[in-house]
Amino acid sequence: MLFITGYAEHAAVRGGFLENGMQLITKPFAFDHLTSKVREMIEA
Repeated sequence: MLFITGYAEHAAVRGGFLENGMQLITKPFAFDHLTSKVREMIEA
């Protein structure tokens, strides 16, 4: 599962929100970053 958020990354992940298999990218992001993250998750 890939979460996309406008919050700062450290604020979004504190409190143990992300579990195994979950990834997060923060806005704004380059399209290349999104595609590489999706590819990484598919190959995992």
